[in-house]
Amino acid sequence: MSDKPALPGRVSLEDVAKRAGVSTATVSRVLNGSASVRQSRREAVERACEELGYVINRAARTLASRRSMTIGAVVPTLATETFSRPLAAFQQQIHQSGYTLLLANSDFDPQTELQEVNKLVEYGIDALMLVGNSHHPRLRERINQLDIPCVQTFSVDRQHPSVGYDNEHAAGELTRHLLALGHQRFGVIVGTPPSNDRVFDRITGTREALAAAGIALAEVNLIDNAFTMNDARQAMFRLLDGPEPPTAVICGNDLLAFGALRGAGERYLRVPNDISITGFNDYEYAEHLEHPLTTMRVELDEIGRCAADYLLATLNGQPATRQTLLTPRLIVRSSTGTAPR
Repeated sequence: MSDKPALPGRVSLEDVAKRAGVSTATVSRVLNGSASVRQSRREAVERACEELGYVINRAARTLASRRSMTIGAVVPTLATETFSRPLAAFQQQIHQSGYTLLLANSDFDPQTELQEVNKLVEYGIDALMLVGNSHHPRLRERINQLDIPCVQTFSVDRQHPSVGYDNEHAAGELTRHLLALGHQRFGVIVGTPPSNDRVFDRITGTREALAAAGIALAEVNLIDNAFTMNDARQAMFRLLDGPEPPTAVICGNDLLAFGALRGAGERYLRVPNDISITGFNDYEYAEHLEHPLTTMRVELDEIGRCAADYLLATLNGQPATRQTLLTPRLIVRSSTGTAPR
């Protein structure tokens, strides 16, 4: 009897079971990600699958179990750690339960987000992760119609399952730090497309903190169309050349803050002696810049893990926390200092 593996397209569950020396039920449990299989048997099944070139028939499994074992996610962009880090943690978490991530990018456009969700639904996703609580009006209707578990991230919504934080409060805390250093002239550099409720809330938090100190944010000092590092660099030039040059600049994320730092340096301003600059999220490189960045630390990995935990629990019919509120933490570094005289 030949010991050669069968052709990949003709390998069956029975072939894998025979090669691994286990039952077909054990093979099925391993392929479904069950945690009840002994490690030695799991390794034997995985080794047999690799040797035989066994490929799961997803279509047949979906028909049999009514599950595609896929979870969809739509995020605004993959260009920054803001979303790439949570997605990595999210994917790792669902992978451990046997699920595959199907990912789409909306480019901050609600219409595109709706279209991408519809495409993911065509692939038969079992659950969905979204970002923020501002969406196309038909998106919620679509999700309710499909009756699939859905969780939104980065914003807390009392009406829907969510994992996020209070953006207004976080921005207020950052602003109060700068006020305590004596700053009175402020600039803000953000990107605020209509779907970005998170940044809108942060602008609100900044304005309210300033108002409590008797200060108004000059409209000319709010630049809301910066999305890249170079955009922020150019925005810094505009602020410095404007009628009310700020001594403190609040940026929507650490990437924009890096661009603002570059712009300030090109104008021969000393940080923080002449100008203070803050970021948001605490990217990995934030503490390693020439001027380590004062920022709000958001547990980005935790957002991904909590979102995955909610969806997995819901899919398994287990109790799940509908709202998870995380608390960003102010990280003070040397990019901020007392206001210049």
